[in-house]
Amino acid sequence: MFTTLPAILMLVVGLFTLALAVLRRRQSGRSPVVLTYGDDAEGFAGKLFRVIVAVLVVHLLAIAAFPEAVNAALGRIPLLDTPSISAIGLALMALGGGLTMLSQWAMRHSWKIGIPEKQDAPLVTSGLYAFSRNPIYVGMVTALIGTVLAVPNVISVALALSAWISISYQIRMEETHLSRAFGEAYGVYCRRVRRWA
Repeated sequence: MFTTLPAILMLVVGLFTLALAVLRRRQSGRSPVVLTYGDDAEGFAGKLFRVIVAVLVVHLLAIAAFPEAVNAALGRIPLLDTPSISAIGLALMALGGGLTMLSQWAMRHSWKIGIPEKQDAPLVTSGLYAFSRNPIYVGMVTALIGTVLAVPNVISVALALSAWISISYQIRMEETHLSRAFGEAYGVYCRRVRRWA
């Protein structure tokens, strides 16, 4: 049971994100996925994000399908390898995934994956965004910490650390974009609401 739940939780969040992207595209006529493929910093961040997500999907599906083989190949971190810690990890994955989905939905038409060339939607500062400037990323990091606890191996740790670095860098690029797009209104928001929580 513990071996399949991480993959199921990840697939629920992934399918929700895909469905929301399709819905927003139908509503606006434009895709909310604006990750670039360029050779600049933003393009690199987009490529890194895709790699992290792909490795996470393959890793969790491999654990669900072949838990003994994955454990034999990668081992497990003994300190974290207990049923109670796995249960805490699953709870964090569910909480983080839920926060991610709720935060994506709350942005409405302002939700994008990547940084748009032109800011064509309002700045969202209410709801969850009144407590954190980045609740989607808070949810993602919470889910990744949960993954480390639910599936305590070197790949889970590497993915969590890579995602933390990637997300931290992405946040700073987004802040630069939003500062240019919204000027002092964004500055006031930043002074009132913390980056993480």
